[in-house]
Amino acid sequence: MYSIFAFHWTTDLGASVKEIARVLKPAAEMDLFFIGRNNGREFIQRTSPIFLKYVGPALFLDSTRMRKQLKKEEAFQLSAATLPQERLSTEESYETYYDSLEGHWGWWVRIEEQLVRIPGDKRETCNREVRDALLSMAGERGIRYTIHRLHVILRRG
Repeated sequence: MYSIFAFHWTTDLGASVKEIARVLKPAAEMDLFFIGRNNGREFIQRTSPIFLKYVGPALFLDSTRMRKQLKKEEAFQLSAATLPQERLSTEESYETYYDSLEGHWGWWVRIEEQLVRIPGDKRETCNREVRDALLSMAGERGIRYTIHRLHVILRRG
C-alpha cells in the first residue's frame, strides 16, 4: 500500500491506522508518507501572529486542527498500536525549496483555511500583512519553505 501526502488530512489518525491494518493482507508491505509537525516552520512563525490577529483565537485554533501533524516518534507509536511493531520503521526527512511570492501564495490560498475565513472587510489588510511577512523571508533563491516528511514503513518480516 502506498499513501503519499494524504494521511495528515484524515480526521481520526487512530481510526485510519486501524482501517489500514484491517485491509492489509498479513504479509503486505506499506509506505505511508505524510507531512510532519515541523512542516513550514518558517511560514508558521511569520504568519501565525497575523492570522491570530484577524481571525481571533477560536477560528485560528479551528484552522490548526485541520491537519494532524506528528513527530517521528508519535508516528511510530500510532502505527505500532495496530500494526506489527517488529515490521515497522519510521523515517523523517527535511527538504527546503524556494519559490516566488506568487508561487507560495497560490499554494497557501488553496490549502490554508484561515485565508478564506477572514471577514471580507479585514481580508485585504490581512493579505497585505501576510505578503509582507513572506517577502521579508525572500533571499537570492526566493522564499524558503521547508517540508518535514514522515515515512512509516511496513515490510515483510
